[in-house]
Amino acid sequence: MNEKHSNIFYAKNLSDLFYQMKTISGLQIVGACTGIPAMPEKCISTTLIKDFRQIQKHERYIEFGPGTSLSSILELGERNLPKLLPEAIESVANPFVRNIATLAGNLLSPQKCTLFGPLLALDAYLEIKSPNETKYIPLINFTEIPKGYAVTNIRIPINDWDVSIFKRLGPEHKLSEDSATFSFLADSEKSVITNLKIAFSGKITFRCQKLENKMLGERLPLKTSEIGSYVEEAMEQFDRSAGKTEYNPVLRQQFKNLVLYSFEQLI
Repeated sequence: MNEKHSNIFYAKNLSDLFYQMKTISGLQIVGACTGIPAMPEKCISTTLIKDFRQIQKHERYIEFGPGTSLSSILELGERNLPKLLPEAIESVANPFVRNIATLAGNLLSPQKCTLFGPLLALDAYLEIKSPNETKYIPLINFTEIPKGYAVTNIRIPINDWDVSIFKRLGPEHKLSEDSATFSFLADSEKSVITNLKIAFSGKITFRCQKLENKMLGERLPLKTSEIGSYVEEAMEQFDRSAGKTEYNPVLRQQFKNLVLYSFEQLI
């Protein structure tokens, strides 16, 4: 039986990372590798880059280096984080894995089953850099990291939401085909909805932007007939996003139940 061996390189800083990416063909950037089933043939680790583990808190947002461990984020305390974030992080594996697993590693995982949805709802941004420029990409517009770029920061807005609901679906603390997350955020002022975010992520990933915008300015509490109508619009978004993707029908019903429950919390 032939064993596949990986060539692992290490970057000391961002400049060294770009230099090695330029001089060694086919390098794939990796972090703690807790979610990688098999190592790439050639990869470069960013675990030695100190700047990638920095946390900087600003008035309206927090910036996390891509190598920030999930445990380090939890250590900031719930008062310093959007409520949705620690709830989502605590649903990841176990404390031992969270000590090693990184924010970018989880966020950029192909499964999109844990932190992608909550950060999608929170309007997070990715800062990506090449040797020549820096770009800020809203997570909602993110598809892939362009060739020659690296994620250097993850910016998460800080907001004290009136209603914050997170639910992880599927097996607890492990990933499967049925794994997904539901995230709901809402603000109101004088019984009027002023901000609303609904995100679902997993095998099917989307934000209900059209519905979010439509509901701005609605008076609370919502009437039963209004809730029914808005739930149906959310389900239409689910079906559009699912397209021809094969999925367990239970996911659709769970999403519907959670949307209904969330709207009922708007008082």
